Amino acid sequence: MPEQTRNNFVLDDNIIMLFEGNLKRIFAMKITRSTYRELQNVVLNCANQNKEIANFLFETLLTGQIKMKLNEKHHEILEEVIKHFTIPARLSKEVYEKGEFINIITSDLITQENQVAFLNRLRRIDGDEMVFMSDPVNTLNLFQHFAGRIFELENNPKGKEELAKYKKELSALADRLKKLSQ
Repeated sequence: MPEQTRNNFVLDDNIIMLFEGNLKRIFAMKITRSTYRELQNVVLNCANQNKEIANFLFETLLTGQIKMKLNEKHHEILEEVIKHFTIPARLSKEVYEKGEFINIITSDLITQENQVAFLNRLRRIDGDEMVFMSDPVNTLNLFQHFAGRIFELENNPKGKEELAKYKKELSALADRLKKLSQ
């Protein structure tokens, strides 16, 4: 049974082995919005519902730092856990919190005979990807839509604060639009 001593934990082999084994199982699958919750549940169950031990294991996993003195064997195992699972654990948290947010947008210009179009790819933080084509008219429609959404921020107190952070980017965009309209 795990014991807490002054400023360090003595963990039993079962907790460490369950922790490492469950992480292997969790991260053998695709990271989804439920992965982070599953991770939280596994950590608590591995720690036999002991919140102090669970917090220690979870913090170790997410920060990548072992902040308490452990025996050499457990320290080595946790170092391996950190090496293999800290980045996926952080990613699972990001997917849980912001999975639907756009991670990257790319577009390729495609020309065929007298037609021009864009092949657009949007990938969300959770890895879902959407591919669509747009011609210049539809691309301008998308731009007008999003420009309208940006203008809505001006009418919202929190939005206005957020928009103020991007004056430099908005100015650069305005300069580019001026060049296009000349």
